[in-house]
Amino acid sequence: MSSLRYIILAAADAVEAARDELGNLDAIAGDGDHGMTMAIAARNVRQKLAAAPTATGADLLRQVALGVGSVGGAIGPIYAAGILKIAALPLVAPVTVEQLRACAEAAEAGIATLGKAKPGDKTVLDAIHPLVESLRASEARGDDPAAAVSAAAEAARRGAASTADMIATIGRASRLGERSRGWADPGATSFAIIVGAMAAAFTREPTDKE
Repeated sequence: MSSLRYIILAAADAVEAARDELGNLDAIAGDGDHGMTMAIAARNVRQKLAAAPTATGADLLRQVALGVGSVGGAIGPIYAAGILKIAALPLVAPVTVEQLRACAEAAEAGIATLGKAKPGDKTVLDAIHPLVESLRASEARGDDPAAAVSAAAEAARRGAASTADMIATIGRASRLGERSRGWADPGATSFAIIVGAMAAAFTREPTDKE
């Protein structure tokens, strides 16, 4: 299994690669800065990790939260809140599906509390909640971590895609009412991109050059 640091950096790569896609989505209802904001967050995370080369586990996650939380807008603090909830849990190796499920539930609770949103409001929670439910199902089935992570990432992708059929009820997009239907939520989309990259990196061994 790949290290947490490697997995986080893979997510940063994916976010930076999706900068234009996320910006275009955000331009429909906002100022189009979500792609730029997430790319800056990815850069900040890289800097925090480079400055803490020996950090692992919860310490590493706290550095990630600092990097993400330092960007402007609402999304930085929202992501940071979820990450800090995970960092507060007892993180032990090797990772289990039970632990992954607990981390996902904690992140969802932290984000929901800060953002005062719920599934169906057309927010990042519409990608997070399906991921949580997928991990619960994987735990109940006794799936191995790799299978559980892959299924959870796919659930998040489907959840993000489903926001195209929703009407935004919170945030800037809510001003559009019915006109907010027909395009995917940028925050849900960025989350799905992040967990997709993390899932792919989870079972991939980095080479010495990476």
